[in-house]
Amino acid sequence: MPSLNSEEEAAGQLSRTQSTVVNTMHAPQVQPDEVLTQANFEVCHLPLTPYASPLAKRAFPLDNLPRVVYNTFVNTTAAEVLSFENAGPHNKLHFNPEDTVVGIVSCGGLCPGLNDVIRAIALFSLEAYGVKRVIGFKYGWLGLMDEGLGDAIELTTQNTRDMHRFGGSFLGSSRGRPVQENGEEMVDNLLRLNVGILFALGGDGTLKGASALHDYCQKRGADISIIGIPKTIDNDVCYVQKTFGFETAVNEAVMALNAAQAEARSHKYGIGLVKLMGRHSGFVAAQAAVAFGSVHIVLIPENEITLAMLYQLIEARFKRKKYCTIVVAEGFGQSLMASSGGKDASGNQALGDIGIYLKQALEKWLKSKYEEYTVKYIDPSYMVRSCSATTNDAAFCLQLANHAVHEGMHGSSDCLIGYWNNVFTVVPIQLCISKRKTVNIFGDLWRAVREITVSLHERRARRVSVGPPPLA
Repeated sequence: MPSLNSEEEAAGQLSRTQSTVVNTMHAPQVQPDEVLTQANFEVCHLPLTPYASPLAKRAFPLDNLPRVVYNTFVNTTAAEVLSFENAGPHNKLHFNPEDTVVGIVSCGGLCPGLNDVIRAIALFSLEAYGVKRVIGFKYGWLGLMDEGLGDAIELTTQNTRDMHRFGGSFLGSSRGRPVQENGEEMVDNLLRLNVGILFALGGDGTLKGASALHDYCQKRGADISIIGIPKTIDNDVCYVQKTFGFETAVNEAVMALNAAQAEARSHKYGIGLVKLMGRHSGFVAAQAAVAFGSVHIVLIPENEITLAMLYQLIEARFKRKKYCTIVVAEGFGQSLMASSGGKDASGNQALGDIGIYLKQALEKWLKSKYEEYTVKYIDPSYMVRSCSATTNDAAFCLQLANHAVHEGMHGSSDCLIGYWNNVFTVVPIQLCISKRKTVNIFGDLWRAVREITVSLHERRARRVSVGPPPLA
């Protein structure tokens, strides 16, 4: 990695890196180099909608909902005004509710809110639409294969009623068993169980699998709707303002930061180091830092710096106070460590442990400069992943699930339920997986981080209150 001698040099290097942004604090932003057309936003719908919706008897606005504008700002370079389809209930349905079997599968790692979404899909399908049956496929894509089909469980109003009170996943989860290699077998089993709608909960890899499964269904002529619900703590799904579990993750991360700072400030030359989720995108680390308000250094994959620059920032902090709180996203600094070259079960590049690496590097550096020092390292990852959703996240989960059921019954497919400009949307999966959402280091969120963290530039001296003289 080239040496970065100043923050301006770092910014100059990174300005050449493309970054797709949806700011979680403010309205979504449009990248100026977009070359999208409206065709990219059009959703696949299974043909024919001959059945009347049972919700038509209620006072719901059905159909003809206004589209949701993608081009948030006037100065966008897009040739046309682009828009998402508004998610919601419909007058006419593709599936006859009383004959419809709904399936749910959850893939990838754990995430706060999983049980909220599973529960809401099951209850809304059964109680609002009156579907015939809801099946939960256990342990990810494995549950749709012959070897895992025996673990499938029927979800009822009784066994789902209280599941949202607990963290983890009622259906379990797993990585691997890619749809691209096992799609035919999965479609066979869906047809055998007469599943008409399959809801897939997961991140980038799961969404790719869901889209591939839709293609298998189309080739087989199987009348099955595949709906994705984006589940990723990292909040890195593109063209989606936020994903469920992200807010809870930030809330839990702030508690870890509070503990790290308590440890650091209790020691002379103390450093509190917290590692948070963020393989490619540092949203959790950045948002948690802003929410906590007292982090001194934030390290994310979108803004790589050298160890030498990190040491300079720590020294700058020590000139003001004898302690420092650092938060690092798990994907930061991978070039600093020797790569194993391995991959995990999902096919992702195996990451080195940047938290342990930085702890050891900081201890070595501190030992060479100070007689008294300490580094307290906290990795709350599994505590964050396995907790239950906060109230606001839980409400978001329920709304995501209800909108997914609306669209599934209508016959939408190869799409996911998103959130844009504070409106629930229907987004083609292929659009979302075309690239990854990352923190814009020239956007509002990162500017907020920069405004509260250590700088190598002199800032105006803080006002010093008059107090008692120091002890002799």
